Amino acid sequence: MLKLNRDEQLLDYIKQHNLQSYMDTNLFSLSSLYAFDKNEHLIQTDGSSDYLYFLVEGTVMIYSYSSDTQNLCINYSNPVTLLGEASSLWEMTPQSNVKAMTSCICLGISLKQHRHLLQNDIKFLQTICQIVSYRLNSGINLANSLTEPVETRLAKFILKHENDTIFSYQLTTCAVILNVSYRHLLRTITSFREAKIIEKHKNHYRILDYKALQELSSPVSF
Repeated sequence: MLKLNRDEQLLDYIKQHNLQSYMDTNLFSLSSLYAFDKNEHLIQTDGSSDYLYFLVEGTVMIYSYSSDTQNLCINYSNPVTLLGEASSLWEMTPQSNVKAMTSCICLGISLKQHRHLLQNDIKFLQTICQIVSYRLNSGINLANSLTEPVETRLAKFILKHENDTIFSYQLTTCAVILNVSYRHLLRTITSFREAKIIEKHKNHYRILDYKALQELSSPVSF
């Protein structure tokens, strides 16, 4: 974690993402910019974070540990995402970890200095309630999705992330997001290739059969 003394860039991020709308308190006066390297943790389950973060550049993975100590991906977040509002703001131990999947820049607010101020900002608390409600619903959707076959989850993922028939997502990251082993993911991709649904190129896959992917993504229930 590296503090960036860039007031002009900080102000640009606040304006670009309309971050002042989250609260009545002047956000610029409370915050600073922080840079994180790839694979560096922003938040860990061994204690509450000293900062509340707005992710403004890069991608993070939110994950927990399953009973067999394997990582279980809960979410995969891009700008702009608020991090730490459900635990660190209230000095509670987080139930999940947040790790940078790429180099990241965050707008950070020191909770040691400004926790009381944030907890008494009515507009900010209303915003937090909306965010937490959305994430609770997303958690229900995640629990439901984990009961789906890997083929269904992968088909949905390819359709969501393809660009003009090209799917070029990093497969190790894809496996984490889909909560499946890398080996199982490769087997599923191989089955898609053998069925002529996708074909492999040097740095990507090309979709050959959209209809088949759509049918796989919405299996018929009996």
